[in-house]
Amino acid sequence: MLSLNQLSYHPPATPQPILQEVNLTLPPQQLGLIVGPSGSGKSTLLEIMAGLATQTEGSVQWREEELDPEDLQQLAGLVFQFPERHFCCDTVLRELRFGHPELSTTQLDETLSAVGLSGIPLSTPPYALSGGQQRRLSLAVQLVRQPRLLL
Repeated sequence: MLSLNQLSYHPPATPQPILQEVNLTLPPQQLGLIVGPSGSGKSTLLEIMAGLATQTEGSVQWREEELDPEDLQQLAGLVFQFPERHFCCDTVLRELRFGHPELSTTQLDETLSAVGLSGIPLSTPPYALSGGQQRRLSLAVQLVRQPRLLL
């Protein structure tokens, strides 16, 4: 179970906190939805949950164990809003295997199939994909990591 307890985020450069006393409990295998207007802190909250930012107060727990940002980076996979800004490699194959060279062709094919990209050549540059395909590839990149928490 994921728990956020009294989570606040107030970077020194801002006059007001971006997040203030956020509480959230999400049981395993459950879908959660974070909604709010632009600028309300949704992306910041996801960055904290993914270990890319550190809260100024409160805690993030997984199964009652408090986690630091490094733990969260191992636990969570974050699919960015604009994935095209985060591709590192020159082909779909290299993008999927980045950091995971041991992945078999079968694992890659299954993951691509799961996100609706089964027909795409692995030699395709990520930037040659349509916007929707880039988002699916970004999801596939996180799925091959097998995160416990997908954001």
